Amino acid sequence: MSTPKYHLEQVFDPARAHPDEAHSVLIRLIPPGSRVLELGCASGYLSGTMEQALGCRVTGLEYDAGAVEIARGRMSEVYQADLDAPDCLAPARASAPYDVLLAAAVLEHIKQPERVLREARALLQPGARVIVSLPNVAYWQIRLKLLLGRFDYEDYGVMDRTHCRLYTLKTGCELLETTGYAVEQTLIAGSGVQNGLNALARRLGRPLPPPVLPGLFGYELIYVAAAR
Repeated sequence: MSTPKYHLEQVFDPARAHPDEAHSVLIRLIPPGSRVLELGCASGYLSGTMEQALGCRVTGLEYDAGAVEIARGRMSEVYQADLDAPDCLAPARASAPYDVLLAAAVLEHIKQPERVLREARALLQPGARVIVSLPNVAYWQIRLKLLLGRFDYEDYGVMDRTHCRLYTLKTGCELLETTGYAVEQTLIAGSGVQNGLNALARRLGRPLPPPVLPGLFGYELIYVAAAR
C-alpha cells in the first residue's frame, strides 16, 4: 500500500515542533478531555496527539483508505468516508454529541463544505468549539505571483491541485457564519512577521500579540468558532 499523501511517520509532537506552526496552534486550541470529531483526519497524526497527550476521545472521518488503516492504530475511532457523499457523517452519529469539531486543512478539498458544516451541527453539544483551518489564497506570495501573471497549481500548499475551493480571510469567516457558527477568534500560521513578534513576546513573558495583517501574512487561516 502506498504512503498516504498527508501523513506523518509518528503522531505530531508539539514539543519538537515550532510553536507557531499550524499543527502546534491547532493542538493548543483543543480542550483536554474533549470528545472530538475530526473531519479529514488523514493518518491520525493529530488525533493521536489529542488522545495521547490531551486525554481526548477522537472520532475521525477520512477518505484515503491507506490513511485510515494507519489511523486505526492511533485513535479510538476512524471511518473511511467521502465528505462529498450524501450522509457522509452517518458513521459519526453513534458517538455524538461532540465537544469539538476539528476540520484542519480539509474543507478546501471538498465540493460542498457548506452542507457538511450544516449537518455537523446536529452532532455537536450546544456551544461546542469549532476549529477550522484553511489555506489563504490572498497570502502575499500568492498575490505577488499573480501580479507576475502566475497562477500555478502545485502538489502541496495553498495552490494544491486537489483543492476545490479557494479562501481568503473574509470568505473563510463567511463560510462559518453562514452555516450556523459564530467566529470568536482568528489566528494565523506561516507568517514570518507573526512568528518573530510571538518569539519576542515569549522571551519577555508577555501574551502573544494579535495577528498582524492576517489576510496578507497568514499562510494558513485558523478560525475558532462556537456552534449557535
